[in-house]
Amino acid sequence: MVGEDDKRFAITWKIKNFSYCWHRERQTIESPVFCAQNVRQTDWILEISQEDALMSHFTVLIKRTAEDFGPASVKLNLKICLISNKGFPLTREWVENIEFYKGKEKRFEKLLERADLFATRKDEYLPQDTLTIHCQFWEVYTKTTETKYVSALSEMEVGRKLFLGTVCDFSQLHPGDSSEVQLRMLSSEDESSMFIPDKADLSVMERTDYQEKLKLRLFFDDEVGEFFSCKISVLDVDGQKLNGGKFDFSYEEYTPLILQCVLLPTKWDLMAKESLYLPVDTLTLHCELIIAAGIVSQMMKVAHLREDDRNFDEECSSSSALDDFKNIYNDGFLCDVHLQTGAESFAAHKVILSARSPVFKAMFSNDMKETIANRIDLPDLDGATVHRLLRYMYSDVVEVLEWDSVRNLYAAADKYAIGSLKTNCSTILKGSLMPTQACELLVLADMHRDNDLKKFAQDFILENNEYILGSDTWMELEQKNPQLAIEAMRHLYTCLRTQIESRTLSWEEC
Repeated sequence: MVGEDDKRFAITWKIKNFSYCWHRERQTIESPVFCAQNVRQTDWILEISQEDALMSHFTVLIKRTAEDFGPASVKLNLKICLISNKGFPLTREWVENIEFYKGKEKRFEKLLERADLFATRKDEYLPQDTLTIHCQFWEVYTKTTETKYVSALSEMEVGRKLFLGTVCDFSQLHPGDSSEVQLRMLSSEDESSMFIPDKADLSVMERTDYQEKLKLRLFFDDEVGEFFSCKISVLDVDGQKLNGGKFDFSYEEYTPLILQCVLLPTKWDLMAKESLYLPVDTLTLHCELIIAAGIVSQMMKVAHLREDDRNFDEECSSSSALDDFKNIYNDGFLCDVHLQTGAESFAAHKVILSARSPVFKAMFSNDMKETIANRIDLPDLDGATVHRLLRYMYSDVVEVLEWDSVRNLYAAADKYAIGSLKTNCSTILKGSLMPTQACELLVLADMHRDNDLKKFAQDFILENNEYILGSDTWMELEQKNPQLAIEAMRHLYTCLRTQIESRTLSWEEC
């Protein structure tokens, strides 16, 4: 017979400044201990951990503490999910009829994926950098729908400081040279001068090719807390920011503190757009320094929720189709084919692959070896690219990636005729192109018969011909693909001739 106290219990746990909590391996964040008085006076904690900073997911667990006033064991049904920025459940897990002894825990390995949190769905998962986890449990034979709600808050202390760095006579910097960066404070969340670099310098690394990479170093005398990161941007004449790079640092690793970062744009990239980024031969860097000092506060309180916020069961059942497709991919549910890339294998569903790719559809529609063996060998693709390809096919989302990763994904999308993914990748490649990558993009576009992308690359070479045509990458193009170089030169000649004729005509009219 179920007693009056045998009811449901729910906790909503928020973690503020979540992205700054994961600066080292074997990191763990625990919620405050919460007592489920109406579930046999049992005490619990929620926990998020990472064994390795390179793993694709975090581990979430719920644990019954070793000592409480409850019985030796309780048998529970349990639901746990992430809450979106709009208050709706995202990924979720369900467990039924699980017995919790004192000190026992239940781990959820696939609830929190890094790609979702920090890239593809960051706005949904981390509004204002706050992660929200909702957990609800009740004894197996409890029938009442009455639920006691509590909320918990854990907060990472984070301070931000903004400053500008200027480098004069930028064009006079040569390989091996360095120049002092003049620093100027912009603003901060406090008035102290701590955590500001004492000095900085910018140097041109020894030339290994025509690119001339730039290295920024920041020097600190003061200790800076447990962890911080610094985001560098290059400012143009209008104050717009070009991504310059980012570095993360855990203070316990090094002393004294010297940070160094190789900037993403090279000296060549900036000189190619001198009027935009180097007014009066001066480079301006915008630096955002973020200092995290660890979890500094834990709060627990009884939550008073509106009645329409309490229907957890209905909310959990109202997910989108894309969420459901993504969940069956993540869970490996009823998979009937494997994509093999060397040592890695990825489970998938023939019907999904067929719906998204006519190439896969043709494979499965005919008596090919792939249909018989339920395995597709992809020796020309790396595991990371196949994973991103499958994520797009199941979720219609392209991760924010580095240029090389997008290039590989573009090639895979073309090979398997996934037109929307190819278009998305092409847009990303165009938007992030630097002069050092122009020849590579031209070869890629030609290889995949993408006339639109090829013309974009040719126009880009035309706009930056002063730097590209004398570079090592152009010389390599002339040697390995002379026909493509000739086509680019013909395009350059045609455009320049048109410009000259247009100017001549204008003079004659005058």
